[in-house]
Amino acid sequence: MHIIFSDLDGSLHHRDHGFHPQDLHTLHRLPEHQVLRVIATGRSLYSAQQVLTPAFPIDYLIFSSGAGILHWPTQKLIYSAHLNPEDISPLLQFFEQHQLDFFLHGEVPDNHYFWCHRFSEENTDYETRRQLYPGLDQPLTPPLRHWPENAPCSQAIIFVSAERTEATHHLLTTQLPHLSIIRSTSPFDKKSAWLEIFPAQVSKSQSAQWLQRHLNAHQGFASMAFGNDYNDSDLLAWADAGYVVTSAPADLKAHHTEVSDPHQAGFTAAFKQWQAHFLQDHPAL
Repeated sequence: MHIIFSDLDGSLHHRDHGFHPQDLHTLHRLPEHQVLRVIATGRSLYSAQQVLTPAFPIDYLIFSSGAGILHWPTQKLIYSAHLNPEDISPLLQFFEQHQLDFFLHGEVPDNHYFWCHRFSEENTDYETRRQLYPGLDQPLTPPLRHWPENAPCSQAIIFVSAERTEATHHLLTTQLPHLSIIRSTSPFDKKSAWLEIFPAQVSKSQSAQWLQRHLNAHQGFASMAFGNDYNDSDLLAWADAGYVVTSAPADLKAHHTEVSDPHQAGFTAAFKQWQAHFLQDHPAL
């Protein structure tokens, strides 16, 4: 048995065109090749379920960049991670000190609920994402000295402009070394950054490793990763083989094999290349 880990948005799923029929055919056929199918997405479970039906041909869903893992056929949650309660008040104070516009998400799997505050006069990404989830947000009012809700939280997200991305990412990684900082490009303007803050043990690659241990899949398993953005970089580097779409950032394409974009069945192209190199004992798709 082998494993494919695929990102969702911009990799397997196209915002305007949806899933390519050839990629869906490939997903349906993968069990014949003894390949487990895993989607690893930054979306919450609630958001992923907007595009993935219960009958969608995968075996596992890694969601919220690794904060949760779901066995897809049974919809059973098999793994979740949360920020330490003692980290939340210091985080809120840190956001206020540096005037960072943020969402603070609730407990997995209900982490589509969130608390939020915008310090800047204008932040299009912040407002656009907030409007996507009407009624799920709860604004917080400064001063943010204490966490009044006494509720578990899975992650925080900071929304910054392209011009502030590098400086803010450096600030977070140096000032919050005990936490996992994951960078992704805005799906809205394709330039701004979403800087996600998780417990240290959360990332796509760490959750992929957890799933392999859970499946007792250490030896004899070949793994493939397929992605399109910075939040896939650790998974792409960890897997036996990494493939990225044409629209991925140049520095990702420099380190991984480039295939076509999702509206041109890039997932199928990546699988065929991986099969030729790693699964020679299996018949062609």
